[in-house]
Amino acid sequence: MEETNKQSRPGQVVVFGGTFNPVHLAHTHVVKEILRLLEPDGLYVVPAAVPPHKPGKKIVSAEHRMAMLKMAMAGLPVVLSDVELKRKGTSFTVDTLRTLRQEVGPESELYLTMGVDAFFDFHTWRDEKLILSMAGIIVVNRPGTPHGDLPVGELQSYLTDRIDSGYAWDPAQKRFVHPTLCGIVPLSVTLVSPLSSTDVRTCIEQGDRPTDLLHPEVLRYIEDKGLYR
Repeated sequence: MEETNKQSRPGQVVVFGGTFNPVHLAHTHVVKEILRLLEPDGLYVVPAAVPPHKPGKKIVSAEHRMAMLKMAMAGLPVVLSDVELKRKGTSFTVDTLRTLRQEVGPESELYLTMGVDAFFDFHTWRDEKLILSMAGIIVVNRPGTPHGDLPVGELQSYLTDRIDSGYAWDPAQKRFVHPTLCGIVPLSVTLVSPLSSTDVRTCIEQGDRPTDLLHPEVLRYIEDKGLYR
């Protein structure tokens, strides 16, 4: 695992953001699949400070979430970035991409990763068109959700109706392309449980030990610190 803020060489840089409250094995699985399938020149894992789409949820401190991320991502060639944790206020992706663009340089090709369920809410994000002018989107399937199999037709309808009618499917590139905006890349990963951080927190709140959902060191950390009780 690389140090945060280390300069990436020009190439494809993927940003994998989230609250990671807590980070669980499905997160780690997606990171490994991105590394395996896309072989990016850099992969930034970016925990959010104050996520705009999760109001009212109990979120443990940034210190705890970053500590757990370091355990879960140990040994993987990723950069753990505190760009959102250092910035005050709500963690808007458009601001994060501006900062990361300065960090990785103008020649790098930026991609933002999100699950397919989150993608179908993308039209509600702040400055979504500006985001797409700065970075492409990798849409990762999520088994167990209504959109988990990444149907091209459904993605096309959403893009046309909610984002921009200029997007069209390019079968050769296996992505949606646009004359002026960045591409949308559906990515099917190997099957993994439709696990969420909410499931993990609920399990812990009920007094269970989710040994099959968390990295052993992450579970030990949660128990030692008394988190999510």
